[in-house]
Amino acid sequence: MRTNARRFANRLSDRQHGQSAVEMALVLPLLLVLLLGMIIAVFMFYSYIQVTNAAREGARAGSVYRITSTSTGYSLATTVQKAIYDPGAGTSALGFLSLDSGSFNVSNDVAITLLKPDGTAGALNDPRPGDRLTVQITYRYTVPIVAVALPMFPQPLVIVRSVMMEIQ
Repeated sequence: MRTNARRFANRLSDRQHGQSAVEMALVLPLLLVLLLGMIIAVFMFYSYIQVTNAAREGARAGSVYRITSTSTGYSLATTVQKAIYDPGAGTSALGFLSLDSGSFNVSNDVAITLLKPDGTAGALNDPRPGDRLTVQITYRYTVPIVAVALPMFPQPLVIVRSVMMEIQ
């Protein structure tokens, strides 16, 4: 009698192991998709923050241009561009984001405008205290995992950020 009870218990235990394997096979793909989505969201959030920070760095350099222009000799536009990305010095306010020609070109993807206090457009070669400098950066970000695994999503993701600061 005892041997029959053990056999029945062993068969029941084997069935439960099979049930666990089926449950894992059903749940694991959903968990992996969720994990992949979180990783992609982190990459996109990082790039969004880095582009915003780069625009802020450029606007800050432009806002103190009148103070620093005598020591550097650069124009306002060059000062802003070099604060964002200076290939000669190897510095970049874009952090670890790719700087290849398809993603970012400092000459074409940085727009600089100057507004006078009365709201009219100002000349970049004559910034005055109180003028408002706007720096806009356009960055084309290719999400690393999505570009390879999910080609149906549009690539690259275009991030446009602008920051306005007052000339000191």
